[in-house]
Amino acid sequence: YYGDQDDSRVNGFDIGTTYRPNKALSLSVSPSYESNLENLQYVTTLDLDAGKRYIFARIDQKTLALTCRLNLSLTPDLSLQLYGQPFISAGKYSEFKHITDSRAREYGDRFHEFTTGEIEYSPDTEEYHVDENFDGVEDYAFGKPDFNFLQFRMNVVVRWEYIPGSTLYLVWSQGRTGTSSVGDFSFREGMRDLFNVHPHNVFLIKFSYCFQL
Repeated sequence: YYGDQDDSRVNGFDIGTTYRPNKALSLSVSPSYESNLENLQYVTTLDLDAGKRYIFARIDQKTLALTCRLNLSLTPDLSLQLYGQPFISAGKYSEFKHITDSRAREYGDRFHEFTTGEIEYSPDTEEYHVDENFDGVEDYAFGKPDFNFLQFRMNVVVRWEYIPGSTLYLVWSQGRTGTSSVGDFSFREGMRDLFNVHPHNVFLIKFSYCFQL
């Protein structure tokens, strides 16, 4: 997907494959990747004496996901199912601007992009400081919007039909979610940071019994 005047661009790729060596085993893997460039990505709204300031920026976001599924029939009555998906996304903001006339006919007249002298980033506070009139006094500031979002979801289900019509389920579910404000995309570092996140584990047992009447 491409927008006019290079205001946006999205590229996405995904592929899926399934492996069945026999009737009892099935394994599928589906990786996907998306790159998103958006010139007018909303950042924040500031209330100033002169009115509201709507801050936008150009975002470069990259997202990678890998979905894995496994189905294994150990016996006609006993099966194992596994689902897992690591998800990594990072967004980097640049070319900050504020809206001047959102309905202007010409695209370039809808906003004012801050010049180097107007905006300065402070790594100590992770804030951008803006001086619109170049008088050496800060007019306003806003926080660094860069982000990294990491998530892992996994479910393992063991199903045992111990007698006809009666079933026992053993379930293990694990979730990991992490965030940071680095903004740089790296598969290796993202996977490392993801599995350093403390997991949330849930164990469930469910069974049913069929009464013969």
